[in-house]
Amino acid sequence: MKNIIHKSFVALALMGVMSCSDDFFEKTPQNSLDPSKIDADLFVGMRNSIYTQIPGGYGNIFEDGFADNGYSRNAWDSNGSSVQANTLDATQDYGYAGYYSGIRICNQVIEQVDTFEKLPTDLRIKYKAEARVMRAWLYGNLTLYFNNVPFVTSIANDYPEGLAQTSATEIRTWVLKELDEAIATLPITNDKGCFNKGKAYAIKARMAYFFGNYQQAEAAARYVIDNGGYRLHQISALTEDMVKDGNYFKQFVDFSTYGISEQDFIKGLFNYQDIWKADNSPETIIAKEYIANQREGSWLRVTALLTPNLVSKRAWATIVPIQELVDAYWTTDGKTKPTLATMEQRIQQYKTLDTEIKTIQAANKSTYSQAVGTIASSLPNKAYMQQFKNRDSRLYASIVFPFSSISKYRMGEYHQYIPDIVNYGKSGYAFRKMSGADDVATIWDNTYYTTGVDFPVIRLAEMLLIYAEAHTQNTGYDGTVETELNKLRTRAGMPNVPTGLSKNDALDFIRKERRIEMAGEGLRFLDIRLYEDDTRNGGFKGTEAASVVMTGQIHDVVGNPGAKKTWAERLMYLPFPTTALDKNKNSGMKQNPGY
Repeated sequence: MKNIIHKSFVALALMGVMSCSDDFFEKTPQNSLDPSKIDADLFVGMRNSIYTQIPGGYGNIFEDGFADNGYSRNAWDSNGSSVQANTLDATQDYGYAGYYSGIRICNQVIEQVDTFEKLPTDLRIKYKAEARVMRAWLYGNLTLYFNNVPFVTSIANDYPEGLAQTSATEIRTWVLKELDEAIATLPITNDKGCFNKGKAYAIKARMAYFFGNYQQAEAAARYVIDNGGYRLHQISALTEDMVKDGNYFKQFVDFSTYGISEQDFIKGLFNYQDIWKADNSPETIIAKEYIANQREGSWLRVTALLTPNLVSKRAWATIVPIQELVDAYWTTDGKTKPTLATMEQRIQQYKTLDTEIKTIQAANKSTYSQAVGTIASSLPNKAYMQQFKNRDSRLYASIVFPFSSISKYRMGEYHQYIPDIVNYGKSGYAFRKMSGADDVATIWDNTYYTTGVDFPVIRLAEMLLIYAEAHTQNTGYDGTVETELNKLRTRAGMPNVPTGLSKNDALDFIRKERRIEMAGEGLRFLDIRLYEDDTRNGGFKGTEAASVVMTGQIHDVVGNPGAKKTWAERLMYLPFPTTALDKNKNSGMKQNPGY
């Protein structure tokens, strides 16, 4: 899709001149495009611009800080901590207007495409279907975040009385029907990066899953698994930095105890981690695309995720995983919770180990990482490090934990946490799986790294998990579910999933597996609210529902507090911005309950 990104800039500039402001659907004059001023080639560029509206990307990592996976300390980066603590209000921005900016672009493409007679009929049909898919996706997301929202599918000149809300139920029914109609006219294969049947079915699977329509979710996910042409990402060989880190991690696992292959486990760790280093991964269904330069790259990939000691450029770990996520990963058997010391015990154990390393550092006049290196072989036996022994390979792939090896930009470094310096992240942990890339470029006077590596917004693993949960809801936990979940386990070098689970035990298990597999990808906040909602969760809240997991104080590894996780019914939906309510007061638009 990188070729599409380049083409889209001209079209976006045109859209900015000819279309309305970002207050669209708050109460907006709606200017139409004049076909006489746009030739067919430029319209193709405008069609391509719909793909810049793909929801997600590196910024979505911050949404794990809305729930129980992460913590974002800065209000200017994310409103996550205010959502976690239930202190949010209608003055904060949750992307409402941005969704409607994308819908506006889609409506213009859909309504104007047939006026460009120089375009062949088959292209006009295809472009319209692509815009319908994107519009349906955006509207579906709007209902998940805001519930009942204004709903307009055509261009008009003005809305003098504002726009009334349409029920989320009605919009969601329309979304699935709209996707079906678009899928019917989309090709099986399409231009690189553009929607085809498989990609549109993947969007439908996600939407139907979050809507609680498990019949349609199962069928759509099954289509993608069987017909999409995707396969789980795997590396061909370990790179130098993988070998270095792999030698560190294999000390933490008693392979013979669990009857698993050391080689498969270590390779599985990097099979999983490498997804976020790879453009055009065979697992990626839809990606947010970037180019490694100052204008089109993502500096968040390095700067927002890593700590200053791990990168030669600026880094400040502004969104970090928290202890609750670390504790959620399975033991190496892939089915049981780890036995862990209390948080108070681990805080004291951390301080003891940190003091030991600093004593070595002072005696040897070395760096902190050099001091850790002198005791690296004995680290797994330290009291604090016991919590990281014999764990799921995806923990090692996903989380940079204290004193762990991370040989990416500085070979032989170990993670150091300095709680008195905010740029070390305020939890003691950092995201490993999405940090770093192989194509980094320096920008802004050589002070930052940026990357052009794509962010997988929808990948095959999600389809396997959706299928597993939807099939369990519809039919029960059986061999077909185990087969799809075991594909993820084989890729990660982990044992097969348990067999013979009851329906409710299976739903809890699959949802925990989903949390582990999708950690940091921005879906957890949607997940826990789905499980909480009796109208969508298939009648089973389970152990992963919002009211269960959103309790307790977040602490860093030395005991400093972050947000206090709180659940309230109003958090089922986010507040509309006050600007939207003001501009639609004549239409009767109402704020969501509790704000």
